[in-house]
Amino acid sequence: MSTTLFFLIPIGMLAIVWSVCFVGCHFPTSGLPYPPYSDYILNDSDTTPSLIAYWTLSDLLVPPSLNVVGQTAVASDISGNNHNGTYTIPPDYPVSDFSDPITNSSLTRDTSIVNGDANSTKNQLPASVNFKGGFVNIPWNTPNSPPADLTDFTFEAWIQPNLPATNFRWTVFSAFTNDHTGFAVIIDENNNWNVAFGTGGTSNPMLNPGSVAAITPGATTYVAVTYNSSMNTLSLWINPDSDDASAPTPIASNTSANYVPVGQSTPMTFFIGAGDNSDTQTRTVANGPGAPLLPFVGLIQSVALYNSALNPTDLAAHFEAGATTS
Repeated sequence: MSTTLFFLIPIGMLAIVWSVCFVGCHFPTSGLPYPPYSDYILNDSDTTPSLIAYWTLSDLLVPPSLNVVGQTAVASDISGNNHNGTYTIPPDYPVSDFSDPITNSSLTRDTSIVNGDANSTKNQLPASVNFKGGFVNIPWNTPNSPPADLTDFTFEAWIQPNLPATNFRWTVFSAFTNDHTGFAVIIDENNNWNVAFGTGGTSNPMLNPGSVAAITPGATTYVAVTYNSSMNTLSLWINPDSDDASAPTPIASNTSANYVPVGQSTPMTFFIGAGDNSDTQTRTVANGPGAPLLPFVGLIQSVALYNSALNPTDLAAHFEAGATTS
């Protein structure tokens, strides 16, 4: 075979790969393939322009669990915006007014809770993380992780609460600061899905959806929160269904929320699986890498943040992509 032919074969193969990827594909930085649901989220042309962070929480691979105080691992943001977090095991949680004490905090790799990631096992992607006092902390304003505008936003995640007690508050996601700005997705003292949000004042009001948003322990739920600044409307969405006769509607909304977003000039930390940095006393360092109160117990997967309020049909499409067996 001639030298020219040897030279042309790699170019030809590269041209084939390039032509396929030109229409849209992702090369996993972890060396592992994206699960079907995640690939859908990364390639949804209607919503990816405003996607600013996406943590699959399927990358707790080595070791498969963290259960020793001080252990850490990387929780990758696969959106390409470098908002990588750290899986962290804190000291035991004490008794507080808002959450049960937790001993032997841990984070464990578990089976996927998203049906759109069919045929998953604990030893293969995709997967979820089982939170029990451990959490993910995400530095939001660092040189390698540029801040993103959360004036308008959408939060979405798949969540399976397995709470050990009632009448306590649990936090799924927190983007709060101690000056009463930002928001947190919580399960309130009445075991309802809820959203606490900052108004820049002295307190953090909640949507208070009542029993219409009651959790079911052990059940997987798609939860989304949107804020549309032009309409001053903060909304909570639970399993939105596009098969409804009309467009999907939120479980609860506040049409005069006066939400104040997190300031972009202040270094701060977001949390998955733990509490806020507002008027709730943190156990260690406010707004830092310490362990806040209100630890979550249960499984969380596919956490995404957008800097726009996604429309109801997009939310329903994301729910259906995850709820339907691939």
